[in-house]
Amino acid sequence: MHKRLLVPAVIIILILAAVLRIWGLGWGLPTSLHYFSYHPDETTVLFAALRVNFFTGELNPGFYNYGSLFIYLVNFATVGATVAGAINLPPDDVFSNVGEFAKLYYAGRLVAVVLGILTVWAVYVLGKKAYGRKVGLIAALLMAVLPIHVMHSKFMVVDVPATFLITLALVFALRISEKQRARDYIYAGLIAGLAAGAKYNAMLVMAAPIAVHFAVCRAPRLDRILNPKLFGMILSATLGFFIGTPGAMLYTEEFARGLGRELRHASTGHGLVFVSTGSGFVYHITHSLLPGMGLPLLVISLIGLLYALRKRTTADIAMLAFFAAYYMVIGLAQVRFARYIIPILPVLVIFAARVSSDTLTRLFSGRAVSKVVGYLAAITLVATFAYTTAYSVAIDRSFVATDTRDRAAAWVFSVIPQGTSIGMPTIPWFYTPPLDPYFGLMKPEDRYDRVSALPDYDLVVSGTTEWDSDFLQREEPKYVMMSEFEYVDHLRIHDPAAAAYFSVLGRDYRLTKEFTQSLSLFGRNIPWLPKLPHDMSYVSPTIKIYERKD
Repeated sequence: MHKRLLVPAVIIILILAAVLRIWGLGWGLPTSLHYFSYHPDETTVLFAALRVNFFTGELNPGFYNYGSLFIYLVNFATVGATVAGAINLPPDDVFSNVGEFAKLYYAGRLVAVVLGILTVWAVYVLGKKAYGRKVGLIAALLMAVLPIHVMHSKFMVVDVPATFLITLALVFALRISEKQRARDYIYAGLIAGLAAGAKYNAMLVMAAPIAVHFAVCRAPRLDRILNPKLFGMILSATLGFFIGTPGAMLYTEEFARGLGRELRHASTGHGLVFVSTGSGFVYHITHSLLPGMGLPLLVISLIGLLYALRKRTTADIAMLAFFAAYYMVIGLAQVRFARYIIPILPVLVIFAARVSSDTLTRLFSGRAVSKVVGYLAAITLVATFAYTTAYSVAIDRSFVATDTRDRAAAWVFSVIPQGTSIGMPTIPWFYTPPLDPYFGLMKPEDRYDRVSALPDYDLVVSGTTEWDSDFLQREEPKYVMMSEFEYVDHLRIHDPAAAAYFSVLGRDYRLTKEFTQSLSLFGRNIPWLPKLPHDMSYVSPTIKIYERKD
C-alpha cells in the first residue's frame, strides 16, 4: 500500500472499531426498573472507583481481586464528567435520579471503549513492527471487528484495558530486538507492570521481552542472565505495578486478602459454571475462542500459530512466549470465562494476518494456476472478514434490542395480577427480571430482604436452599420464573436437586412464556456458532415463566 493511503486506511479502521464498540453502549444501564447494571461485575468496579478520592489522598478502592489501575481510570472519568457538569448526582439518595446514576456507569464504559479502540491501533503498530505494514493493516482490521473484543469493550471491566497495555508491552519487546537499547527494556517492563496493575496475570507478558533478550543477546549465558538491562526491566515492571496498584504497598493486608480471594477463585472454580468441563486447554478453544472469534477466523489464526511455530523469527518468539505462558495459566485454572482469552487475541489476529499475507504473496507471485488459488485464498480472507463483521453487528443488535429481562418484567406487570405468588429457584440477582429495582445488590442476604418486602407480588424463594422442590410443592406458587443463568449448568451436570425441581414443574406446571434473543442479521441466525459461554450471555439471557396447571 502506498504510504499516502496508509494513514487514511488506519483512520477508517479505527472509525469502524469505534462504531462497533459505541453502538449499544447504553445496554443494561440502570433505569427505574433496575438500579444496577445488568453486568454483574460493573457495580463492583464502579463502587470501588467511587471510594477513591485523589484530592484527599484516599487511594484505597477497598477491592483487590483486580489491580487498581482501571478502577482509578474510572474514577478519573466519573470525577471529570461531574466537574464538567455532565453528571449531576443528587447529594443524598443517588437512586432518586437514577438517570444521573446511570451516567457513572456510562463514563466508566467509555474508558473501556477508548482503550478498546486504542488496542486496534496498537495491533496495527505491533503487526507492522513484526511483519510489515500489510500485516499490520490486516491485523488491525480483524481486531476492529473481533466479536468478543467488540462485546467486552462495552463493559466497565478490566480485560480490554489490560489487553491494550499487553499489546503495547509486546511492541516494546520487539523494539528490544532492534538495538537492545536500555530504554526499550525499561518501557517494556514499565508497561507490563501497568498491565498487571489492571489485571494481575497480565504480568505474564514479561515472557515476551525476556524471550527477546535471550534470543538476541550474544553474550555468554551468565552475562545474559546478569545483564543490567534485564534487571532494569524487572525493576521497571515492579514500579509499573505499584503505580497501577499502590495498595500493594500502602494497604498490604487488604491487598493480600483480595489477591488471595482471586487465587482461590481461580483454583476452586465458579460455582457449577465450569464443573465437568474437561481440560481447560481444550475448553478455551471450543468455548472461548470459537464463540469469541467465530469459526473462520479461529481456523486461520490457528494456522497462523502453527506457521509462527515453524518460522520462529524473533517476533514469533516474542509473541509465542507470551501466548504460551498466558495460555498455560488460563488452561490450568478452574475458572474459564471466555473473556480470559481476550489478552491473547492481538497475537492471534496478527498471526492470522501474517499467514494470510505470506500465502497471498506466494500464490500471486507464482504460475497462473497459483494465481487462481491465490484468488480463492483472497476470497476466503474477505469472506472471513465479512463473516466476523456480520457476527459483531449481530452482537451489537442484541445490545440495542429490548433486554429479555425487561420484556419479561413488562409481561409480568401487564399480565399477572398484583399479589399473585411467583416462585424462583434461587435468590434473584442481575439475571432475574427486575420485579424489584434492587435485585442487583451484591449481597444475597440484601437481595433476599428485598424479596421479602416486595409489595406487588408474593415472591416464593427459599432463603437457605436453592432448587428446593419440597419448598416448591409446599408453597405452590401460581407462577415460577427462572433465568438461564440459574438452570443451564444445573441441568448440564444433572444436578439431582434441579432434576427434582424440574420434575415438579413438568407435573404441576406448564411453560407459559419464554423470552429469548438470538444473534441474527437480516432475519437469519449467524451460522457455525455454539451456544454462547457464560460471560458472552449477559446480554438478554433466556427467561422462562411457568404457570401452575388448573
